[in-house]
Amino acid sequence: MLQIGICDDETLIAARMEEMILEICRREGLPVSVEVFYSGNSLTEEVRRGTRFDLLYLDIHMQNGDGIAAAGRIRKLDANVLLIFVSGYDQYLMELFRLDVFDFIKKPVEKERFEQIFLKAVRRAGERSCYFVYTYRGEEFKIPCMEILYFESSGRKIWIHMKNGESCSFNGKLSDVSERLMKGRVPFLRIHQSYLVNYHFIRSRSRTEVRLVDHAVLPVSEDRRKEFDRQYGKLLGGEMDV
Repeated sequence: MLQIGICDDETLIAARMEEMILEICRREGLPVSVEVFYSGNSLTEEVRRGTRFDLLYLDIHMQNGDGIAAAGRIRKLDANVLLIFVSGYDQYLMELFRLDVFDFIKKPVEKERFEQIFLKAVRRAGERSCYFVYTYRGEEFKIPCMEILYFESSGRKIWIHMKNGESCSFNGKLSDVSERLMKGRVPFLRIHQSYLVNYHFIRSRSRTEVRLVDHAVLPVSEDRRKEFDRQYGKLLGGEMDV
């Protein structure tokens, strides 16, 4: 399901964008959840609490936390969310490039352009969306794969270590996790009986260990070394579509 946020303190414009999104999704058969915020501060707090959006529409000028400042804070919390700014002003366009903005829509919002950009963003979100889903104590959780540094097996538990420094666990086997992730877009490499590592976060490697972007050092076992070297080299050479 697409998770979309709209942040605009002009209630009529926010309602109109929500209506257009729901109309497009009904027509295209896209499952969607839309949340509306009327200040950059309230949106930022929602993201800080752990809500992950696929797409955010932000007004630049708002009384309680402008869109550019909010986007800067949100980017530090979520590097993957697609940002679309909606504004009557275009003098901020250079500032928006710094925030890796997906697109810009000028007010008043034209329905045809809005739909064109929305569908383009949905396609991009689909390309990026790769989640690891697990169940713990009867509750289902999902984590974007690009938020995961590595998986660690310890006894019957699998620990998920994430970019933000947090960790969580569930009961399972690392071999099952590895098999499930083989079907995804984000490559994870088995370097050891106890470790499954996100290729994108390997900073350096030697014959006996890998160093990740967070400076964690993990061992490469002798029995895994040859296959790890083969997969790593193939990815490094750009032979695999990731």
